[in-house]
Amino acid sequence: MNSARGDLLAIVALLAVRPFLGDAGAATVVFNLAAFLTLLVALLTIQVDELVGEREALLVQQRKRAFVGWALGVPALAVRLWLFIAPDPRLVLVGAVSWLMFFSYVTWSQLRGVLKQREVTGETISMSISIYLLLGLSWALVYVIIFTRHPEAFQFATPIPGGVSEAYRFPIFIYFSLTTLSTIGFGDITPLSLQARYAAVAEGITGQFYLAILVARLVGMQMSRAATSSTSTPAHDRRTENPDR
Repeated sequence: MNSARGDLLAIVALLAVRPFLGDAGAATVVFNLAAFLTLLVALLTIQVDELVGEREALLVQQRKRAFVGWALGVPALAVRLWLFIAPDPRLVLVGAVSWLMFFSYVTWSQLRGVLKQREVTGETISMSISIYLLLGLSWALVYVIIFTRHPEAFQFATPIPGGVSEAYRFPIFIYFSLTTLSTIGFGDITPLSLQARYAAVAEGITGQFYLAILVARLVGMQMSRAATSSTSTPAHDRRTENPDR
């Protein structure tokens, strides 16, 4: 969990690039660099330090998770790099699927780590926020896949000059995904097809359930820690704190 804060900063940087740079020529380059950085940092967070068990078993699990992470991350990185150097519409769908698989695996790994924690720390909070943002990124890729296969699945209230190009597709669906995940729903992008509508509903439900379960988990961990500290206080210390007894 040592890389949890770095992972969160990388995700925030990825989300902040396009709003700050807009649609300038450098925006696409910086956005791709931020995506590569997010992928690399996310790979570093895939570990099993929080698990309890024999050292040999932990090492085997760590190698297995690292192998799966790199096996999913390298193709995603390669496809994205190829699309940046030589754009090919036929690879857009492949790239979206590969990134979706990678982000889904990283999200699952981090969620597994948070649920196994026994106390609330800064790293736990950072990882919890990262999971929420990763859910938004993962669902954005689901919408990219749906839109790539069926462009009529979404309706845009304001026409986009030049259409939703490949370079603009991921950022705009990140926006739509985060507004859906947080149930803000501005209504400027409307899902029309059955697939798109059900995906949006599923994301909204997931966002609400995640926040409810996460808050309950963190509060339970904090209360458990407080109860443990109270129980472990020596009897003479309690008498000192309460001299009238």
